[in-house]
Amino acid sequence: MKGSRRRTCRALLLTCCAAVAAACTGNTTPPDSGPPPDAAVAQFAAAWQGLKADPIAALTSDAGSAAVEIGSIIKNLAPSKITVTPGNIKQTDPLAATSTADFVWTMAGGVTWKYTATWSFGRRAAGDRWMAQWSSGLVNPRLGAAQTVVLRTTKAADGTILDRNNQQILSPVTVYSVVAVPGKIGNPNATAVALTNILGTLDPSVTVASVVAGVKAAKPTVGYTVTNLRDTDYQKVRSRLNTVAGLSFPMAIRNLPSTKDFAKVLLSEVEPVADKMVVGAPGWEIDSIDATGADLDTLASQPAKPGANVTLTLDSAVQRAAEAALASTPEPAMLVAIAPSTGEILAVAQNQPANVLGPLALMGEYPPGSTFKIVTATAGFDNKLVTPTTQVDCPGQVVVDSRQIHNEGFELGTVPLVTAFAKSCNTTFAQLSTRMPDDALTRAATQYGIGRDFVIPGITTLTGKVPVTDSAVQRAEDGFGQGVVLVTPFSQALMAATAATGNMPMPTLIRGSRTTIDQSAPARSAATRSGIKTLMRAVVTDGTARVLQDAGTVYAKTGTADFVDAKGVNHAHAWTVGFRGDLAFSVLIVAGDTSKRTNVIADTFLRAVPGS
Repeated sequence: MKGSRRRTCRALLLTCCAAVAAACTGNTTPPDSGPPPDAAVAQFAAAWQGLKADPIAALTSDAGSAAVEIGSIIKNLAPSKITVTPGNIKQTDPLAATSTADFVWTMAGGVTWKYTATWSFGRRAAGDRWMAQWSSGLVNPRLGAAQTVVLRTTKAADGTILDRNNQQILSPVTVYSVVAVPGKIGNPNATAVALTNILGTLDPSVTVASVVAGVKAAKPTVGYTVTNLRDTDYQKVRSRLNTVAGLSFPMAIRNLPSTKDFAKVLLSEVEPVADKMVVGAPGWEIDSIDATGADLDTLASQPAKPGANVTLTLDSAVQRAAEAALASTPEPAMLVAIAPSTGEILAVAQNQPANVLGPLALMGEYPPGSTFKIVTATAGFDNKLVTPTTQVDCPGQVVVDSRQIHNEGFELGTVPLVTAFAKSCNTTFAQLSTRMPDDALTRAATQYGIGRDFVIPGITTLTGKVPVTDSAVQRAEDGFGQGVVLVTPFSQALMAATAATGNMPMPTLIRGSRTTIDQSAPARSAATRSGIKTLMRAVVTDGTARVLQDAGTVYAKTGTADFVDAKGVNHAHAWTVGFRGDLAFSVLIVAGDTSKRTNVIADTFLRAVPGS
């Protein structure tokens, strides 16, 4: 008996020692309890990233029910990504544990659904595998048994494009497409002739050649879109189009300006940029539904956010006045207007012949002719070679290193510089430029932004170039804009805007955006600012732009730039640039031959625009 008592006491002592040792290490799990639930929790979380119901369900206590419900939810939400991050794991006893899990569902349209669920894990015996205990709450704490979810979206109202006076530039317009279906056209050439006769006046780009080529290249199931017509134009030719076999006329609602050619080039540039800015954010909600599809609860939602309006610096009245002034010109013609005080672009207008050729007003590079005398005079002032009252020679012709330079059939003798500028004396400015440093014209041009690279949100522009030259002949020709110097209608308007205030403004088109430049324009001296205005005013009061005298207090410079066309025929580009008050402008007629014509356009434009 005594031995048995001793053995019993020894066993109790060993048990107590083991308990104390376990307490000291903090491990309350029996030695044969198997691994903790951590790996099972991590595996379950990782399975969700695969977006497949079956692998997720296989880790639960009821794979069949879980696969059905999880599969339904994934199918209905169609997520592009699910991120599940497990939180703290608590093992309540050898057979049960819990863990939090942060869900982030990412779906189409920028929908993100975030919440935290609580997972329960269990096992039948201490050595068994841990399993997630299936219930709908494993997916979302607010889901009940046999429930699923649906994602519903609501469209947001988009913003619109406004002008500087908050007038809406674009509005919904009914448009009909004229589509030629190749499989239903027996004679493409006859169809092309018929369509050209019907549509040619509405859309000059519709020609026999374009239609024949388009029909031949088109896929039979898609067809060739000959043109798009606004409802008003479509109704004019509808009956005639119906007589042409093989056509269809799908209709759509599009956001368009008031007339088909209003600011056509400008809007084609800015719309792709503005369209991204005006898009609203759709609203959405995720609802739980029962097996019959009946709504039960809204689990998450976000209201639609209307798109913002994009305000352009464009002035619709100024734009219409510019387009009207150009409309009757048969050659490609352009007019750009800028506010000198701010650099805001007020109008970019082209007539139909110019529109066919692309964004010439913004990117077309041409020799400036005598308008470049603004730059040459600036360089003369900066180098202290002349002032407006300096007496200069204006012979009928001069020879510079065997290169003969002449005026347009006149000579003035010795006159003040202001007179030579007003009468546009080529020989005066050719001689003046030969007295300057090699880079004088280049440096003076940069004061006006010529040759600089602007990044203007909404449009792409070019500003021309004025190369440095060590050739006296080249400087002489450049001095009156007939050498290798190039400008654009945009840079000419910017030059006029700079002349108006004395310092180059930073051009902008979208309000709130920021324009950058590759190199800042240098500051201009007070003498130069004053001198250029004196010269440009004399052009209107006593020079080559006297027709503008009754259009207000206008400052201007005219020019023609000779060139030989592809057929060997001599022509000249015609220019008039200038400013009145807070309105600077440039007008170009490609191959216009005389600035008298650009003067008339400028006069018509200025008379139509209120101002001083």
